[in-house]
Amino acid sequence: MTVQGASEYAHGLEADGLLALSGGEYRATKKGVEFLHDRLHELRDFVDRAGKEMAFVETTAAFARTAISKGARVGLFMEDGFLVAYGGRSSPSSGVAVRDAAKGDVVAVRDLEGIVALRPGRIVIARIRPGGLSRKSATPAAPKRIMRRLRNPIVAAMDVVGHVAAKELGLTPRIEFGVLPASVEAAELGLDVMLVLPEERAAEAIRAIEEANKKLEDQIPFESVTLG
Repeated sequence: MTVQGASEYAHGLEADGLLALSGGEYRATKKGVEFLHDRLHELRDFVDRAGKEMAFVETTAAFARTAISKGARVGLFMEDGFLVAYGGRSSPSSGVAVRDAAKGDVVAVRDLEGIVALRPGRIVIARIRPGGLSRKSATPAAPKRIMRRLRNPIVAAMDVVGHVAAKELGLTPRIEFGVLPASVEAAELGLDVMLVLPEERAAEAIRAIEEANKKLEDQIPFESVTLG
């Protein structure tokens, strides 16, 4: 700050009763000391919370997609919702294998660098109207068109209506319990999800996605369609 800027700031603190001019010097008033004390407590609480949330990962586990030798540098990627490691393949995130691993084994990786490239998956909320699917609408054509727009999607069925509709449409749900948090987590890990549910629970699903998006830098895209 310039001297003039500091002087103007001090005058403002004086007007607020936080500083007082004494013997040609500004000194904190009782109110000023109390104010600073409270702010320092808030700052300390913030630093404590931030420190707990900033967890540094020193080692991690990944599926070996190739044979990997101990000490080899590996590239780390997200595939089908899981962390995988490739020997000799460049990646925005990499590390060093702790031990030998055959293709398909779990390998521990240390000396991690960078951030794994991850794009959130899309959630399609497939609403089933009251009364369920009519005989005419209970055809796999509609969900197949939706599934073709997604990348290897997984199916989530919510409530009895969602389960029955998925069965009638020839879909096999992978997510049947804890459906909303599981669907959101799957999307966060890069998986596309087709969420089949009764129409009256669609708003609940949208709220869950929007709540998750408030905490995400790359937000989960979603859309809502009607089946039957």
